[in-house]
Amino acid sequence: MRSVFYPRLLNGPFGDPACYVRLAHRREALLFDCGDLRQLVPRDALKITTLFISHAHIDHMVGFDALLRTFLYHDRTLTVYGPNGIAEQIRGRLSGYTWNLIEGYPLVLEVREWQDRPGREVSFRAANAFRPETEMSWGGAEDNLLLAGDHRQVRALALDHGGIASLAFALQEPLHVAIHKDALEAYGYRPGPWLTRFKDLLRQGVPEATELPVPLTGGKETVLPLAELRRRIAHTERGMKIVYVTDAAPSAANLEKIVAFARGAHLLAIEAVFPHAELPRARERNHLTARLAGEIARRAGVARLLTFHHSPRYQDRPDLLAAEAEAAFLA
Repeated sequence: MRSVFYPRLLNGPFGDPACYVRLAHRREALLFDCGDLRQLVPRDALKITTLFISHAHIDHMVGFDALLRTFLYHDRTLTVYGPNGIAEQIRGRLSGYTWNLIEGYPLVLEVREWQDRPGREVSFRAANAFRPETEMSWGGAEDNLLLAGDHRQVRALALDHGGIASLAFALQEPLHVAIHKDALEAYGYRPGPWLTRFKDLLRQGVPEATELPVPLTGGKETVLPLAELRRRIAHTERGMKIVYVTDAAPSAANLEKIVAFARGAHLLAIEAVFPHAELPRARERNHLTARLAGEIARRAGVARLLTFHHSPRYQDRPDLLAAEAEAAFLA
């Protein structure tokens, strides 16, 4: 399977949590947590359409002001998802600045709260000095679905983190459509944006008789029904799935919930804060150990494991936690 999601940890395994996921063939990216964003260049930042915040501890949200600064002059709507209370916390960040000279700025923030069920949505418009407005309940979140779409979906899971909710997120491609390049060449079809349209139509389940213009290598164009195109140049399979988990108490309830949530993921990005020898400290701090992260990945049957949020006290042994997690994953 060719990747459709390209994730990267902006700050490596020891830095603030911030996972940037670029979507292939689209000017779109998603950001999971908003720690230190100094590694994110403005060109990439401006591709972000949606920000998902697990919870509002400072290391997960300290980069929000920098992101806002990048977006401020642009005619964009940035949607933010987080647990209950996130709208008030963002309001507090916004109210810490003076906004008397931005009346004509078009930026809009839409903040949506979720914690086991849909919550409220609050809008903040730059043109209104980011005062909270249009508060309402928001729909969606059926089957924990926050973000829907033909090419990507995001679901949430609430985990306990010392008495507060920390959200885990699963990004999934509803259906993967693989294009056979050799078939494109054999039929003389010219690659281009029409292939993205073709994939979206298949994912939408439109009638197979629907016709699509197809550019030819010689400069001309033909028109073919979806069913014939699919037979000639493509096949479909289960879509790619990436799961992001951070700041979860090492309780039996949390572990079982994460295993079920991550089942069959192509990538599990999960915190591994302490070595398992320090399980009492992990329980005290409400974080997972590296061994637990690896065991979760093995039980969930994920294809690849990526650990992060390592405690800085192990920077002198930078491979310790990743190696412990990997050993448990492969056991």
